[in-house]
Amino acid sequence: MSGGAPLNREFDLTLLQTQSIQVGAFRCHPDHPCFHDSGPATAFCFVFPRTAVEIQHEHERAFVANPNVVTFYNKGQAYLRNAIGKEGDRCDWFGVSADIARDVIRSYDPAVDNRPEHPFRFTRGFAQAPSYLAQRRVFNGVARAAHKEPLEFEEAVVSLLDQMVAAVYGRTREARASRHAREIVHSVEKILSEHWQEGLTLDAIASEVGLSVYHLCRVFRDTTGISQHQYRLRLRARRSLEMVEESEAGLVEIALENGFCTHSHFSASFRNEFCMTPSTVRAGRSSARS
Repeated sequence: MSGGAPLNREFDLTLLQTQSIQVGAFRCHPDHPCFHDSGPATAFCFVFPRTAVEIQHEHERAFVANPNVVTFYNKGQAYLRNAIGKEGDRCDWFGVSADIARDVIRSYDPAVDNRPEHPFRFTRGFAQAPSYLAQRRVFNGVARAAHKEPLEFEEAVVSLLDQMVAAVYGRTREARASRHAREIVHSVEKILSEHWQEGLTLDAIASEVGLSVYHLCRVFRDTTGISQHQYRLRLRARRSLEMVEESEAGLVEIALENGFCTHSHFSASFRNEFCMTPSTVRAGRSSARS
């Protein structure tokens, strides 16, 4: 996610650019020579991953970026990525001007004026389901619009950033967690992100990270606020959203491909995450295209 002027790079496409905002799509396979290092961010960006990768900002510890999170990049931020799955890095990014980034953050953190070139203090935050669904609608609106009205999308991107920043500054669990706890959660997130379709067991995960089942459950829940099962269900629901919106596959096929045992389990999990069924989302897609 580079932001800035449209780039002649097949893996990083700018779909919309105005004086205030940019919207783009980053799609890079692990075999691409730029996968590990695609260069520093050239705009103040917040990014919604569609797949899972490991990201390490310069001078920061690595973290897992997957559909459960939103990631933040200051302009000029150097970072590296490592593959978790075979899909590589597929994400949708939103860039804003420096003034917008500072103005949004100032409402929650007045000290931003002491670091004007680095308004984003956090590398990532958890994306709540309404915000995740909202950003997909904004992105799809930009991607599908034959004639893009800048005002509509500029307001939508600024609103999204405000939601994301408010959520990050309201986050306390991970910030309070010990370094050891954060390292454990990082390892578990990598496992869940790589094997999100599979029938994992607590014994298998605990053995992988070197903890008892009890301590694994306690550390993960205390640090993230949710269980490993809930974390994986969110991943499955959010991964399935792309197929519901963009493919012609049947809902049963989508359910099975995304790790759900039955269509009813898929529909219930999807509704629990997004407050609407897959059928409703697909019907809305059809209406938007007609």
